[in-house]
Amino acid sequence: MATDKNPMETPLYHIGQPFDAAYRNSATPFPVGPHSHNATEFYLTLTDLPDVLLGDTVRAVPAGTLIVIPPFCVHQLYHEAGASYERYILTVQDKWLSLSLGEGFADFSYLEESSAPCFLFPDLEQKRELIRHFDELLSFEGRLSPDSLVAFFTLLSDIHSLKKMQKKPHSLPVSASQQKVNDIIAYLNEHLRENLTISDLAAHFYLNPDYLGRLFKRHMHVPLGHYITLQRINAAEALLREGKTVSEVQELLGYSSYAYFFRTFEKVTGISPSKYRKL
Repeated sequence: MATDKNPMETPLYHIGQPFDAAYRNSATPFPVGPHSHNATEFYLTLTDLPDVLLGDTVRAVPAGTLIVIPPFCVHQLYHEAGASYERYILTVQDKWLSLSLGEGFADFSYLEESSAPCFLFPDLEQKRELIRHFDELLSFEGRLSPDSLVAFFTLLSDIHSLKKMQKKPHSLPVSASQQKVNDIIAYLNEHLRENLTISDLAAHFYLNPDYLGRLFKRHMHVPLGHYITLQRINAAEALLREGKTVSEVQELLGYSSYAYFFRTFEKVTGISPSKYRKL
């Protein structure tokens, strides 16, 4: 098995690299809140995860699960600062993969559906093979070569075979309080263009505003307002990729002013909406 690495020393995703692999078994130095990125992520957890957010659902995920996260899917996998999580991660530039596979990329359509993350459940022997191929890919330490490309596509083939074998989606446990949070998330996603407040949500769900805020933060590990902002900016990114202008996106998402939308987008993504649109 690969040696432990400090999560602050080796980033998961290098801009310009077609793919990156990592193994980690260490405590996280800070909570990791909901986020999204423009790459596909394969996450093999070797630790039970009590509150996994994928898209609009929070649920518990057992150790040994392979999570497939499409680009631009809002997610949060681990969050407790100081808690150890053992996991393998493969992050792939989907545009590079599409170009590499050509017409064969059609078989990987599930990697492009941001609203449809999936869970794969390898048996013991399949998990051992996944780990063996992860370790083989990690042995190249990020260097691109014919051999590292073979190791990458071997691992990808393992994952794709699991996806084809799993005909029906498996159900994962959702507690009553998680389900309430999922209902809140679904309602928020349907009303992103409205300036909803905690009071509005509390009235809709017949809950005390303070209780709703605490419940949301217990499972999401971020304040409700932070999550709303993230989802609105995620929607803004999608609209910009469709070709909408910055002004059109600002109006469609109900932002009170162009300047406020511009600042919020830049704060969340690190670049301005106009630059994002050009890229």
